[in-house]
Amino acid sequence: MTTPENAKLAIYLRLSRDSEDSASLDTQRAAAHRWLEAHGHDPAEAVEYLDAGVSGAKPLEQRAGMSALMDARPAVIVAWKLDRYARSVSEFLRLVAWSEAHGAALATTDGTIDTTSPTGRMVATALAALAEWERSMITSRIVEGHETRRNRGRWSSGPAPYGYRIERRDSAAYLAVDAAQATLVRAAITKLVDGGTVTGTAPLVGLTDRAWRSLLKSATLRGQREYKGAPVLAEDGITPVQFAEPIITAADAKAIRERLAALATGTDRAPRKAAPMCAGLAFCERCGGRLNGGMSEGVPRYKCKAGHVSITAAKLDERVEAEFLAAWGEFTETVVRREGGNDLSAEMIEAQEQAERLGQRMKSAGPLMISTLESMAEELEAAYAALRAAHDPEVREVPVPTGRTLATAWEDTAERTRLLAGMGLRVELGPKRQADRLSITWGPDHAADAADAVLRDE
Repeated sequence: MTTPENAKLAIYLRLSRDSEDSASLDTQRAAAHRWLEAHGHDPAEAVEYLDAGVSGAKPLEQRAGMSALMDARPAVIVAWKLDRYARSVSEFLRLVAWSEAHGAALATTDGTIDTTSPTGRMVATALAALAEWERSMITSRIVEGHETRRNRGRWSSGPAPYGYRIERRDSAAYLAVDAAQATLVRAAITKLVDGGTVTGTAPLVGLTDRAWRSLLKSATLRGQREYKGAPVLAEDGITPVQFAEPIITAADAKAIRERLAALATGTDRAPRKAAPMCAGLAFCERCGGRLNGGMSEGVPRYKCKAGHVSITAAKLDERVEAEFLAAWGEFTETVVRREGGNDLSAEMIEAQEQAERLGQRMKSAGPLMISTLESMAEELEAAYAALRAAHDPEVREVPVPTGRTLATAWEDTAERTRLLAGMGLRVELGPKRQADRLSITWGPDHAADAADAVLRDE
């Protein structure tokens, strides 16, 4: 029985992927057997060396089958075609050099190469060069095709990003807004910008935290794309290509960036769920430090961080509740409704970024392009001037009664901390030796004779 150690004949089989129907292993094996018989060899004496799922561009030593073949050093090696050996000139020339050094002959079943003769070696080298050239041309065509589709606003490949779907128009693929997903995105972004977190809003769209954060940071939701970290631009090299209708506005995108920055720096962390009613409103009389919520023998308490004073949460909260209702319970609650205002700062930033790209393009433009670029600059200047004229971020605050008293609003326990803060509450806790340890004051802006209490924004 012929073993790899004493094999004189070798059949090299390689298949880069299962879909290579024309180059199946059975096809390669049958052709190799026919070649061996035609050249006076017994196929039964040949040893097969197989590399399945391996690219022809991979180095010889990194292929298990080829590495074992080279260790066995057979006298004759046959493969189906040249590209089974290698798809790069350098790798095939290395194989030819190895075969010459070890007295091995390389051949293909289609008769294109036979390194037993000088002519055969020359032909083999030339064919390997052609194989590599063909591979590079295919790669170039694929890259150019993707670039062309990107520049024309067409969808290149792969599944559509969340919020969009793929639709066929003019025998090409484009992105269109998926109405259902877009609604979920807008709702989740509203919650995020209004004080939510990425982790808290990701379930609203059914994405992982990582995927949701990536989508929020990208230009996708503006109907644009980025390639290698830079925006995909039109042929003018200035204007971003619109792949689809935007799901969010430029102002939304700006708000998202600001919210993510606040979360990243910790400047706007969400409050703790278990925060006591007077959290942030109660202080130690001795050191002026805030009283933190805590537990002592299973009883909720307010405690000075420095350990000066403490009191049960029930005693402090009951006292504050009684004084709040006595002082403010009959007053009417109002909300502050913001009217007017037209913040176009996000659109102005986008125009400025486009102007910067235009300026860079004009530095290297020739005389034929300069007039076109100057026209674009004039249009951009006009658009920016219109934005500045319409930009009016100042907002008018109009108090509007809600129709309920503060005593009624107090019944909503989740609203109590906000109500107390709105009235400017400050509680100071003194030592136990004092007869009345609690000093409660209200903010100076809320005089006792006020007709309304402006407490929350809408």
